[in-house]
Amino acid sequence: MNLHPKYFGIGLSRTGTKSLTLALEQLGLHVVHYPRDATTLKELTEGTYEFSVLKDCDGITDITVSPFYPQLDALYPGSKFILTVRDKESWLRSMSAFFSKPVPPHKAANQTVMQMRQVMRFAVYGSYSFNYDRFSYVYDLHLKNVREYFRSRPESLLTIDICGGEGWEKLCPFVGKDVPGAAFPSIRGTSDLKRKEFATAA
Repeated sequence: MNLHPKYFGIGLSRTGTKSLTLALEQLGLHVVHYPRDATTLKELTEGTYEFSVLKDCDGITDITVSPFYPQLDALYPGSKFILTVRDKESWLRSMSAFFSKPVPPHKAANQTVMQMRQVMRFAVYGSYSFNYDRFSYVYDLHLKNVREYFRSRPESLLTIDICGGEGWEKLCPFVGKDVPGAAFPSIRGTSDLKRKEFATAA
């Protein structure tokens, strides 16, 4: 058990997780989006969920943590969990387009990145390639399971539809921060997200 609460974005890919990450950063919280370093990969494949990366940050977002909220809840009592959601048909179209894109050469050449990609896709979606029926099922099941898990503790879970226009008015009260003067960030691609990169050496 750890002493310091953390912030976890446990929504699935393409539900505004990058926008959430940048929004939390603007509120003064250092949150990492989808860490894919060798240490994190080793911990996940060994079933260790402490996430060494959390020693240097306030939280993690995206599918690196979305399946593991019960373990993270036990390891980091008092943490805040943010479930990003999206209109399901819009999400399915986005996932279909995303999964059909070729892997960029710099990622394809990185063994750690590719292994993490495989591990997390199978862990979260049960498939490496897009399948409409499977992904539709996973989306519904993930939302149902998360909401049921936190049903008696609504103060620990925020459900937010960033893609649908929700933003500061929901996020700030949940994390105990004042609403900033800037507009809520809207991130469309990884290149737009200022993210700390972690070494991929073992």
